Amino acid sequence: MVQKFKEGMISDKVAQRILWLSILFFIIFFGTTILSYFLLPEGLLLGKNRISDFKTSENLFLCTAQIFLYNMLSVVFVIVGSMFAKRNEGEKAYRSYGRIGFFVFILLNAVTLGTWSFTANPNSVPLIDRILRTFDIVHNAGLLEMYGQLLITSALATKYLVMTEGRKTSTRKIHEIPISKSEILTLIAGFFLMLAGALVESRAIIG
Repeated sequence: MVQKFKEGMISDKVAQRILWLSILFFIIFFGTTILSYFLLPEGLLLGKNRISDFKTSENLFLCTAQIFLYNMLSVVFVIVGSMFAKRNEGEKAYRSYGRIGFFVFILLNAVTLGTWSFTANPNSVPLIDRILRTFDIVHNAGLLEMYGQLLITSALATKYLVMTEGRKTSTRKIHEIPISKSEILTLIAGFFLMLAGALVESRAIIG
């Protein structure tokens, strides 16, 4: 099963990458959320959550732009990580490091939800409500933003420039990287979801 996940996330077909990464995303995100709820103290990350990290504009469009640009920091980690890949001797395909950045942010979001470390909404709710609210994308931006990151990660999964196998490192130029129409559309869709999430989040902040 582990091997299927590894192969699926670096498949030549972007649809398969999205499928396998989505399955792993839901397992890790909600699994970590549940564990955090039972094992970690409430409000563990309170004051460290991004809403309180910077002052946003009271104008909806400016606030949306601020949040979108802030969220792009996580995407930068994915993009930079996707430029590097490695494979063990005997393996057919390289695995980029982009997904590592993606899962780091997913884990942080899961712990934030599990410990209810939200500055904008300090009133704690039961675990099942926390999970169900994740799917309310009209009022909560988390799933939109995370799935946007997932699509971007999937689109870039095979777009590495530096490849390492054992002690051997090789490189290729940007124009040598093949990119399909479906990968371009996936990348655009990922950024669109990130923008939609920023709009939802700004509406929640402004009220």
